[in-house]
Amino acid sequence: MTTAVPTSAPVDAVPDRRLATRLLVAAAVAALACAAIYVLFVYTAIGQRFDNAALLGARQQLPATRISDTDQLQRITADSFLLVLVLIVGFGWVRRRPRLGISVAVAAAFSVLFTDLLRRVVLGRPALVDNALVQAYNTYPSGHTATAISCALALVVVSPPSWRGISAVVAGSFAWFTAAAVQTAGWHRPSDAIGAAFLSFAAVAIMAAVIARYRPVGTGHRLGHVPAFAVLSVVWLYCLAAGALNAERVLRFLANNDAAAPTPPGILSDAYRVSTNLTIVAVVSLLATLLLLLGRADLDQPKPRASAPS
Repeated sequence: MTTAVPTSAPVDAVPDRRLATRLLVAAAVAALACAAIYVLFVYTAIGQRFDNAALLGARQQLPATRISDTDQLQRITADSFLLVLVLIVGFGWVRRRPRLGISVAVAAAFSVLFTDLLRRVVLGRPALVDNALVQAYNTYPSGHTATAISCALALVVVSPPSWRGISAVVAGSFAWFTAAAVQTAGWHRPSDAIGAAFLSFAAVAIMAAVIARYRPVGTGHRLGHVPAFAVLSVVWLYCLAAGALNAERVLRFLANNDAAAPTPPGILSDAYRVSTNLTIVAVVSLLATLLLLLGRADLDQPKPRASAPS
C-alpha cells in the first residue's frame, strides 16, 4: 500500500502583485472621485442647485412610485445587512476561502460604517444656496446606497470567476435600483448616492488587493463575463443617453438664472431624471470595472486536498 504525498498549490496559485497594484490604483481613483464629488456638489453653488433641483424633482414623481421605493428601502435594515454579510462569509467558507469571505464582508461593513461617520460627524453642508424648500442638512454620502453597493461588490469578489458576471448583474441590479430609489423617495440627493458608490468600491477594492497581495491567486473560468458585459453595456448606454438627453437644458437653466428665482417644474423633473440615470451609469461602471480588474483571477486559492491513501 502506498501513501500519496500531499500536493502543493498549483504553479500559478501565488500572490499576484500586479493585480493587487491595479486594484489599489482603482481604489485610489474611486476615493479621489468620492472627494471630488463632495467638493463639486456640496461646496459649489451650481452643484448645490443641481442637487436641490433633483431632490425637488423627486417630489413630483407619482406618489405610488415614491411609496413603493420607500417600502423597498425600509427593508434595508441593520439586521438584513448583517444577514447578507453572514451569507457572504458562508459563501467564502463553502468555497474553501474563509479569509476571502470574511475580508470582503469586513470591507462592506467598513464602507457602511465609514459612510455613516462621514455623514454624521466629519462632513458638512454649507448653505451656499438660499432655498426655503430644501433643508441644508448634510446627507452626503448615502448609507443605504453604500449598503447595497458594497454587498454587491463583495459578492462579485467572493464569487467563482465563472459566476462573477451573474453576480454583477443580479446583485448589481439591486444596487443600482437602491441608488436610484433613495433619490425617488426623497431621502438623498444625487451626489449622496454617487459618492457612496465610489466609496464602497474603494473599500472593497482595497480589501481585494490585500488578498491578492498576500494570498495565492489561481486562474479560473469567466464564462459569465460576456453576457454580463452585454447586459451591463445595454443598461449603461440607455441610462447615459437618457441622462444626457436633458442634462444640457437643466445645466443651462441653473447657470443662467438667479438662484432665488423659482425653478420651473419641468426643469425639476428633468434634473431628477438626469440624476437617477447618471447614478445608474456610475454604479454600472464600477461593477464593470471590478469585473475587468479581476478577470479570471480566483482569489485566495486553497491548496488541493491530499489524495486518500490507496
